[in-house]
Amino acid sequence: MVVLGPEHDTFKGVMDVREVMGALLTFSMFVMLGNMVKRDHFDGDVLLDVPVTSNVGLDVKRSTRHKLTQLANEASANYGQQLKLCFNGSALPKVGGQSKRIVTFSLTDGPEYHVSQVANAVLVAKHLGATLVLPKIIGNKGEKRGFEEIYDAERFISSMSGVVQVERRLHTDTFMQKLVSVKVPYNANHDYIMTNVGPLFQATQYVRVITYFPSLTMGEGKVDKAMNPYSCWTAFEALRLNPELQEVVDSIVRRLRSHEPDGQFVAVDYKGEMLGTSSCGSSANKGMKSCYTPVEIAQFLQRIGYPRYSTIYVTQSKPDHSLLSLKDLYPKTFTKEDIMQEGDIGGLANSKLEQEIIDFHLCSVSDVFVPAKSGLFYANVVGNRIASGKADVLVPAQITSNLAQDHVSSYISKRNHPAYACFCQ
Repeated sequence: MVVLGPEHDTFKGVMDVREVMGALLTFSMFVMLGNMVKRDHFDGDVLLDVPVTSNVGLDVKRSTRHKLTQLANEASANYGQQLKLCFNGSALPKVGGQSKRIVTFSLTDGPEYHVSQVANAVLVAKHLGATLVLPKIIGNKGEKRGFEEIYDAERFISSMSGVVQVERRLHTDTFMQKLVSVKVPYNANHDYIMTNVGPLFQATQYVRVITYFPSLTMGEGKVDKAMNPYSCWTAFEALRLNPELQEVVDSIVRRLRSHEPDGQFVAVDYKGEMLGTSSCGSSANKGMKSCYTPVEIAQFLQRIGYPRYSTIYVTQSKPDHSLLSLKDLYPKTFTKEDIMQEGDIGGLANSKLEQEIIDFHLCSVSDVFVPAKSGLFYANVVGNRIASGKADVLVPAQITSNLAQDHVSSYISKRNHPAYACFCQ
């Protein structure tokens, strides 16, 4: 659960990135998490250049030797274990009566940011003994939504019962006049909160938490080195979509599954407007890539044996020329526009924010997830998939093996994703 920092296209060496990340995790799970989105490459995964061609050839024998179910089973055989939270709400230390002192927080950008922002606010409110007030959500395009328009407020409040007091909203002149914003590093520990936020909170009794992610140079003792139990509980138990939006996601899942005899589909996170094919070239270190284009993804899927008529969902909002190579090789490739034309799901999914929410959760529940680019979206989707035991996350890479299990994200194959700190077998 991380926030995107400044990006760059260079790699820190030609050594095996999988081994580097394995070593970093032994030092600090949080450091890895905060750092992985400051680079454009797929942390923990070896990315070798995939030749880009304008003509994707069809190899019928190769592309029909596996069923999607077989590929999924191959990839998850060693990694797809059912996990459960190592603790539950009743095991967390309880709070007393409601406090008149208030903590609210900034809830902005897309869904990949929300988990971190909410979890951090819960952590601060818990340590300060304050009541948490739910804010409005502000999307990337400035659109505003009430918390309950996107997330299940009732479930969130009940899940936090006894952990931290939660109010839906508090609109008073006094509250607005006294509200002071304070930047707090994600997963800040008790000492940091009490030393740096505590005095301001005591003076005003009303603060807004703005979550940020510290750099690797941040001093020791300021952040917990693993996910805090409150963060785990918030992310994987308390924060869920509201029923109406969840039904939109479920209806799209049903439509995608209806196109496949085995009822399975692949989700590919590719957004041309954000990625841009010009940014997907090899890095300064020969053979390394920061992202993949649709033609490269098509070649990758073909190489590891995906049948021609596999169902694929792409997060790009509308089909355009960049998807032609993927659609040529895999005719059952769909975007939101394709799927939404097949049934009436109302106007709920018409805004940019709702579309991002839909993409995030479709990628979280798909049978197989293929990221085209590293970063926050990729990392937090993997966290959700770990929570539900969906181990099939395949990263495009031109390595010698054409077996799906050899392309499983090292977040899962090496169990080096911070979400594993939340779960026990």
